Amino acid sequence: MISPKVFLASTRPFSLTASIIPVIFGTILALQSTSIHWGLFVLTLLGAVFMQCGTNLVNDYYDHVKGADQPGSLSPSGVIDRGEMTPKQVHITGLIFFALGSIIGLVLAGLTGRFILYIGIPSLLIGYFYTATRYALAYNGFGEFASGTTLGVLAVIGSFYVQTLAVDWGTVLMALPNAFLIMAILQANNLRDINSDKLINKITVAGLLGRTGARVEYLILMIGAYVLLLILVAISMLPIWSLLAFLSLPVAVKALSISLRTWDPKELNTSLGLTAMLHLGFGILLCIGTLIGISI
Repeated sequence: MISPKVFLASTRPFSLTASIIPVIFGTILALQSTSIHWGLFVLTLLGAVFMQCGTNLVNDYYDHVKGADQPGSLSPSGVIDRGEMTPKQVHITGLIFFALGSIIGLVLAGLTGRFILYIGIPSLLIGYFYTATRYALAYNGFGEFASGTTLGVLAVIGSFYVQTLAVDWGTVLMALPNAFLIMAILQANNLRDINSDKLINKITVAGLLGRTGARVEYLILMIGAYVLLLILVAISMLPIWSLLAFLSLPVAVKALSISLRTWDPKELNTSLGLTAMLHLGFGILLCIGTLIGISI
């Protein structure tokens, strides 16, 4: 019997802000043209979280099978490594989460229209094939792009759509700062594992660019989120209150200072944690600021 504590740990709860923040942000953007339908919001949020939980669990399973998560490694959940769940249990639990997310997607499609399937189906496929099969996205240099596209952009578009029943492609641009920070989380992870990934022939952008290039990409993603936000405010796509997100800048500086001075995996793991914390802080402040700007 899996304990609730182990079950929760297997979903990597600290990472779920990557699906929660985009849904909240997309819903806030919808306030410019409609009032919030709270039932649809809750369904969208649950669907996104379930899909990410499924992705996290299935990824842990395939990383274990492929040897990416060796005993003592800094793997995200560690439930397989610690013997708290068997690989089969992790895989099946992930598939159950995918099934739950898919059911919610079908319900949303019935309530709002088939466009939501154009968001949900690619997200499901990308989530599963992120590490599954020999052509896994994360093992062939597409990890950052896949995560940035699904959690960073598609989640915002979908959340906006279920509230407004319309597609505003301007939301793609407004979602980019969030997408950059999601990609930065993956890049921080790949910086930490740049040596171990070579041992299992895992191809990442960090590995392709080399140490210097990987650091430059991480820097661009981190600073780029703030630059993009400035541009979006400057061209009036987002209200000036959205600049509240700049209060998170000290966390970005701290994460960058670590990643730019060391290659020690344990220290880089701290940088990874700070990057995830940055995504949460930046996202919350962006949501609050945007909500204030839309409301006044």
